[in-house]
Amino acid sequence: MLSRIYPGAEGLAFFQGLSLVLFFLVFIGVIIMIFTMRKGYLNKMSNMPLELEDDQNTNHGGH
Repeated sequence: MLSRIYPGAEGLAFFQGLSLVLFFLVFIGVIIMIFTMRKGYLNKMSNMPLELEDDQNTNHGGH
């Protein structure tokens, strides 16, 4: 299909397949990473913006 849009794309079929495979590998890797995260790490990261805001308020003396 790409060769109809761009006639010089005859040799690019390999790269199209490679990019599709790489996309799915990264996607599956992210899914695996999400499901294997520790609950404590997720809780720490979810509370981090709140902790930073509290730290800023106390470090500047109420300014």
